[in-house]
Amino acid sequence: MSKNIEQTVKDLMSIVLNIDATKIDDSTAMDNTPGWDSGNQINLVLALEEEFSISFEVSEFELMVSFFDIVQVVSAKI
Repeated sequence: MSKNIEQTVKDLMSIVLNIDATKIDDSTAMDNTPGWDSGNQINLVLALEEEFSISFEVSEFELMVSFFDIVQVVSAKI
């Protein structure tokens, strides 16, 4: 897994979710992160699409519920 992808995802999550990037790890997920709701999920996916110049299918979007999952899906797309 590329550290560059991981750091970029952390940076985007930090901005969109308004959390400290240093506190984001593989256990960071929608169900344990205040502010990570469905609206911010959409904002996060849009930011990821723009940053990495990729687009996600609905099935991929639905899998992206944790930092670990996001990194896996993004890595598979690029």
